[in-house]
Amino acid sequence: MIETPSEVFLRMEAAYAPAGDRQRSVHECFSLLDFQLRFLTFLTVAAVSAEGLVAAPVRRSSGLGEWIRYLRRSAKQLVNYPSASATATAVRRAVVEILSFYDGGLPDAPPGLQNVKHLRDHISHGGPLPTDLREIDTLKDLVNAASKTIAKCIASAELRMDSDDQSRSLKRPVLIWEEHEVPLWPFFYVTVGNEWCVFSSMRGADLKYLCFGGSRGSLKPTEEQLSVAIEPFLEGKQGAKDATLTQYMKDVEKDLRGFADDDAELICLDSDQGFEFYWSKATGEGTGTQLRRDYFRLGPENARQWRAKDAWVPYSKYLRELANWHVVATRLRQRLEQIESQLVGEERETLGWISSEPGNTRMAKVVVSDMDGSNRGSPRTFAELIGEVDEDLQANRGQTQVVFINGEAGIGKTRAMVDAAKSRAQEVEGAIDQGNDTNLALFLYVRSTGQVLDSLPTVVSSAVASTRNLTDAGVKALCRNGLMTLLIDGFDELLGGAGYSDAIGSLRPWLNELGGRGVVVVSARSSYYMGQYRSSVERANEQGMELVRHRIAEVQRWSDEDVLAFLADYNVPSKRFESLSEHDRRLLGLPFFTRVFAEMATSSEVNHNSNESLTERLLNKYVEREERKLTMGQEDTTLLTSAELRRTFEYVAEFMASSAEREADISELEIAAESAIEVELNTPERRQLKQRLPVLCGLAAASDDISTSRFRFQHELFFDQFLAGAACRYLMTGQEKLFQTMLGESHWRSATVAAVVAGAGTERIRKAIGYRPRAGVRNDVAATNMGALWSMIIKNAGEIPVSDLNGLTFTDHLDLSCVRFSKLRMVDCRLSSMSLPELPGWELQLNGTKIKKIEVTGHPSDLSRLRALQHADLAELQLPNEVHYKKEAILEVLHRYGAEVVDGTPLGVGSPSEEVLAARHFLSNLARRVEKSVILRRDHQPEDDVRLKWTRVYGRDAWRKFVNGLVLAELATLDNFSASGEPKIRLRLKCSATTILANDEAQSKVQEYWKGLERSGSV
Repeated sequence: MIETPSEVFLRMEAAYAPAGDRQRSVHECFSLLDFQLRFLTFLTVAAVSAEGLVAAPVRRSSGLGEWIRYLRRSAKQLVNYPSASATATAVRRAVVEILSFYDGGLPDAPPGLQNVKHLRDHISHGGPLPTDLREIDTLKDLVNAASKTIAKCIASAELRMDSDDQSRSLKRPVLIWEEHEVPLWPFFYVTVGNEWCVFSSMRGADLKYLCFGGSRGSLKPTEEQLSVAIEPFLEGKQGAKDATLTQYMKDVEKDLRGFADDDAELICLDSDQGFEFYWSKATGEGTGTQLRRDYFRLGPENARQWRAKDAWVPYSKYLRELANWHVVATRLRQRLEQIESQLVGEERETLGWISSEPGNTRMAKVVVSDMDGSNRGSPRTFAELIGEVDEDLQANRGQTQVVFINGEAGIGKTRAMVDAAKSRAQEVEGAIDQGNDTNLALFLYVRSTGQVLDSLPTVVSSAVASTRNLTDAGVKALCRNGLMTLLIDGFDELLGGAGYSDAIGSLRPWLNELGGRGVVVVSARSSYYMGQYRSSVERANEQGMELVRHRIAEVQRWSDEDVLAFLADYNVPSKRFESLSEHDRRLLGLPFFTRVFAEMATSSEVNHNSNESLTERLLNKYVEREERKLTMGQEDTTLLTSAELRRTFEYVAEFMASSAEREADISELEIAAESAIEVELNTPERRQLKQRLPVLCGLAAASDDISTSRFRFQHELFFDQFLAGAACRYLMTGQEKLFQTMLGESHWRSATVAAVVAGAGTERIRKAIGYRPRAGVRNDVAATNMGALWSMIIKNAGEIPVSDLNGLTFTDHLDLSCVRFSKLRMVDCRLSSMSLPELPGWELQLNGTKIKKIEVTGHPSDLSRLRALQHADLAELQLPNEVHYKKEAILEVLHRYGAEVVDGTPLGVGSPSEEVLAARHFLSNLARRVEKSVILRRDHQPEDDVRLKWTRVYGRDAWRKFVNGLVLAELATLDNFSASGEPKIRLRLKCSATTILANDEAQSKVQEYWKGLERSGSV
């Protein structure tokens, strides 16, 4: 039996009925009122269309205010139509009655809220009602009157279901008044399961309907005929300004999901000046949700705004309110204070340091450069670096900025990051306490220590758990909008060995979520990791990774003045520093060792007349303290001697290196002990040692189950030194094969390299690493470690004790300016940069060797002894008074001064055109920076940024032609994006710069691009 139209309407209304016998809440009343006005609006559209009139278009998503405005317009249209049918008359009467009820307001509502929409907005923003006013009778009267009016309007109509010609799953409802037919399709349709579906919204191609009579609350139909049928009834698609609004709408929806209840649906509707969202905010664990209705618009100059109680305010203020900014700042500050206390506690337990640092914390200095080492600035304080981060956050740069904090172990990366995050939390908290609004971002510090193998979202969620109102998704929303920056300490430890095989892997999902916005600051253990990261980014760019720009901030060692000032705070006289060996004085450039020396200098337990190096004294003290824990009986009999415990730690470091982790399982600790003493721990005489091993410092249990405990060294420097001890042991005992295996397992940092050179001596190392790798086989890790060893040997000796260097990689600058040698052949080597000798009499042959940068420190008039040079990979040639970046200029200078270049001939007939040379230059710079986008002004010229000076080498016209050529070849797009200040355009490559440079035959568009450049250059 077919239901009557009134029965269908009342059945839909029943979906809004409260549970049990309780009365409808104010929120529920407004939800029902929204549905009633939606129903009546679509009925009006159908009635007007049935009269042969053109109905006013309906917004693609609407709310209460828009329903009322539409009904007012439609009522006038029906009144002015002279020959209205019974249908039009009935619908017009219903519209006029409901508008009258609506305009009558809510007399029993609180003062200032007696307008229906004002009250709805108030409670949707979380506004309270007086404690004695939980129900508003006139609001109930309004929804009851609307219900009766609509039911009465359609009571005399009949309902017919027509089949859909294109889909058996759809039925088209038709109302019939006195033989006058009013098709409700496409605003209404019925499924085969007798679900009534009512149009909700259409955003782009995304069509959505509300569902009644089934298990679904809404659905997104895929039937094409629905989209085609409803399009003529909706407002036209949006222009440029509305496209900006649409993007804002999408961004808000994405942000709100970071704060919404997991089961909540976000309902977006058009409003007077922009759009609104009706949603449920999660208010904390176990405390339920808060229903909200929030309004948004684009203000002057497309500024994103939110409607607060009394005024339109910046969107960022809205997000701070959602996050409960003061609470977040306070709890982050508390957590960072706990981290500081934990660091101090670990130092006290492991190293015996009994005092806190006197005086103020000395701020680290950094040197910032681009990913490829270019645009290297002068030293600046860490605070100045943080200031630059703030600037990047406040201006949407169109690219996510990733800042890598690099530096040796012990140079102070962790302290600098913790101090920056805590200081900012204190600053924000203090400003709010004083009633001041602040736009400063908070820094979320997360550390990998103790969280090896965890994913980044897991680590972030753990870091914000103390706030009780932020999640990983909420943090992403804040980061996208410049309100929070992620500080990841020890990023390369996340995911253990996977952090090297896919260096971008754990960070990429985060970068994709940021969508070319925000800043991420990460610290990593080594420059080698940056090389791995670079390769990983190149692969990710080919797969469509979001837009990212990288910078490297290299933390600088302390100067002698810094060291002496620190020692003065400990009342250590300067003569104690001056009496140290040159090696130890250099070591004090690392703040950790300065603190070590200060503690030793003021301790009565230390033998100040010892001839041991500072490193040896530190390691001996560390082993000594751990040895005391491994005792038994009343006489404190030691279970391991100092030598045995030291070897144990060396084996543990070796295990960690081979697995690319900085933690070891308890089973690995036991194996290390067995290897050190050459006896199994299950024997009766060693069983007590097995039981006592878990008391070693640095062993932390992941749970109460001791089998899940993992050992780690208190400081990375201990790992470096014990790893060097293992390598030296193999060299000193003639086990060169085992040493060579270690070379290829993990990258060695400078501390390990220096300790191996000092401990084993040049001759043993030269003998062990003098072997040549098999043809065609190159182990990048081994090549990098051998390059570092040779670099240290050359630096210490001031000469090169061999005539051939084969298959080495020098990731750091190789300085030969003051090195003595007569003839050196470098075969199949890789160098980031190199300084040539100042004095004459040298010869350098570079067979198959690739160099990115050469510095000529002496007089450049004679480079004739520079042989077999490949200039294809040379990006920069630095002479005493000039620097060259253009390939043709570099080649010309090399030829002019007599260098033997094997892959280039002097410019002349057959040389590439200026357009081709310029394109190669621009693409090579993008490739070296592993970037696939450039931010431009409206005239397609780059921003005034010193980091983009490479774009100006060939002049403005060459750059313009380069941009236009890429776009015409469909290798790049020009995207508008919302940014502060002058409108910006983003040049985005569709494939990597490396791919375009390669000019692969399989890439037809790339080939056409280069052919087009050649043709234009020959005209």
